[in-house]
Amino acid sequence: MSRVPGLPRLRPPAHLSKALDRLPGREYSQSTQFNALLTRSRPLRAAEPLAIPEKVMRTHLRLACGLLLASVVSANAQSARVEIVLDVSGSMKATMGSQPKIDAAKSAIRETISGIQEGSVVAMRYYGHRVPPEPKAESCKDTELVIPFQPLDRARMLAALGKAVPRGQTPISYSLEQAAGDFGGASDEERAIILVSDGIETCGADPLATVRDLMARGIKVKIHTIGFDVDAAARAQLEGISQATGGEYHDARNAAALADSLRQLTQRALLIARDSAYGQEIRGGNTYEDAVTIQAGTTYHLDHHQRKDDYDYFAIDARDGQKIVATIQAYDVGVKIRGEKFEEGKGEFPYSGIALHASDKQRVAQVWIAEPGQKKGIELPIAAGRGGRFYVLIGNEHYDQHRNARFEVQLVDISDAKSGRDAGADDAGAIDIEPGETSGYLNANDRIDYYAFKVVPKATYSLRAKPNAPEKELVLAVVDRDGVEKKQVKAPNGGAAVRIEALEFPYEGKAFVRVATHEFVQEKLESRYTLELTSTGGPAPAPSAAAASTPAAAGKEDETTPAGVVSRRTVVWIGLAVVAVALLIGVAFVLGRKAASTR
Repeated sequence: MSRVPGLPRLRPPAHLSKALDRLPGREYSQSTQFNALLTRSRPLRAAEPLAIPEKVMRTHLRLACGLLLASVVSANAQSARVEIVLDVSGSMKATMGSQPKIDAAKSAIRETISGIQEGSVVAMRYYGHRVPPEPKAESCKDTELVIPFQPLDRARMLAALGKAVPRGQTPISYSLEQAAGDFGGASDEERAIILVSDGIETCGADPLATVRDLMARGIKVKIHTIGFDVDAAARAQLEGISQATGGEYHDARNAAALADSLRQLTQRALLIARDSAYGQEIRGGNTYEDAVTIQAGTTYHLDHHQRKDDYDYFAIDARDGQKIVATIQAYDVGVKIRGEKFEEGKGEFPYSGIALHASDKQRVAQVWIAEPGQKKGIELPIAAGRGGRFYVLIGNEHYDQHRNARFEVQLVDISDAKSGRDAGADDAGAIDIEPGETSGYLNANDRIDYYAFKVVPKATYSLRAKPNAPEKELVLAVVDRDGVEKKQVKAPNGGAAVRIEALEFPYEGKAFVRVATHEFVQEKLESRYTLELTSTGGPAPAPSAAAASTPAAAGKEDETTPAGVVSRRTVVWIGLAVVAVALLIGVAFVLGRKAASTR
């Protein structure tokens, strides 16, 4: 990966540097207070755009071809086959500076061939080299496998370059379909196509649809593309082809971006047989912009050895009220990278490093280790308003790093009052609390917490705060709704509880409690604390509507009935008596009529 731009190297003290180069088991780390760093650190500057001379352009194209090829044919990697597909259409006659593009492409391929390891299985295909643009139908079928898959034959491949004479159309889609068939039946080998083109498809087909169809049919091949002095439309098409197949795109016009990509491809060439014994295998991005998102709680290891001063970029999102804990564990042996080859062990120390950068791309902490199996971590609590995207960089500035070094990122909940967030540093960010006990968290990045609680007249309120860490000293204060500080108490010593008792407020509303770290006394020390709020007195709560409408219990006088007023219960009894008398009279009348009729 790339070196962090604009970032000075961290070095051990001068009198120890030589000893550290010879001895294992040494560690050098830096952790900067987050809030201060955001205001003091120098911003990282992006690379300036460069004007690319003709010779440099040719060199970068050559390196792109060579390193893309090396990435899939390394003798230390799994079994792999790769096919170069070269654009030899009429547009390749155009000059780049004083040299035709086709000559620059041939030069790049010659250099690529010279760097391929013996025994590698390589093929080469051209398109647009035999038939002129018209008749178009025939020219759009002009693609030829000039070197079929076989162990490397440099002489034959160099001789085949004589056939590369630009003539016809640009049948990218048809050529890729034919190239995919060159690999034969399915197998477990790594398969890759490297397509070098200076333009867009001209035969009316859709290359992206073609490669998606190949994948849908189970034809697995990665297609890496190199845009050679292409316009925006051609670049987008070539990028789409690579993205759809898991390949990589490189632009031969941008020296800075290409240089970074070439480093990444060099690392890919150093793969060992894949395994999962050291966590999930992963490859990071090359910059902040293409950082790969990782999951909290998952153990990872890189899919490549890492050169000194190169880094893989990863990203993780964290909210305020969380703490990022990132760890790195060294492998059992070190690795030495020399050119395109590497050596494991042989006395090499297993240097491994991890760094954490904030969303503004400033480094906040880093650590490196050098003992076999050693594990170290860095932590970053996220204060109120500081949440967002953070970057994890894997690599170190001292030595090559083994791919099996494990790393992991955890997100720990350190929110205040179980709210899922951090209490703010003023009343605007206060968290509401009720009487009872709750907990909070203070650290170097979060030295003040505000809470709000309801108050009423004629009630008294008491507060108590106590840190968990015996060295931590707290300052407790209460502020009314107008911002007037009612009282403040400082802890007499570390670990001591602080209390504010018997506070009264002449209004009904909110008051605020501030829990802070004692300035200059263990202010950077992380610690939980407990916060207890109690209240006594005050007016009795008004009866609820339900209670007011509930009838008095039977057998008990309604105490709410004023004197001289007939109660509701009495009215009920009188009504029942009247109904009973009426029923008796009615029954007597009926019986009297029946008796008279019998006589």
